[in-house]
Amino acid sequence: MFKKLLENMGLLSKKIAVGQEAIDKANNKQPSSDKLTEQEVNFILTKLRQANYTGAEFEMFHTVWMKISNLK
Repeated sequence: MFKKLLENMGLLSKKIAVGQEAIDKANNKQPSSDKLTEQEVNFILTKLRQANYTGAEFEMFHTVWMKISNLK
């Protein structure tokens, strides 16, 4: 029980992979999905909304906005 408490507090650390072991571990990690989640779509839309657009940029913004909005 005490060991678990120390681990939760971050006083006991787990083994950290370094060097080639870390590279191999990272390469074997597969993305969970290629599709965007609703949370990711909302993030993109929020960031697009915060920018300032002029002229042709606004037309591109509107086109992209409509396509991404349909992903929800």
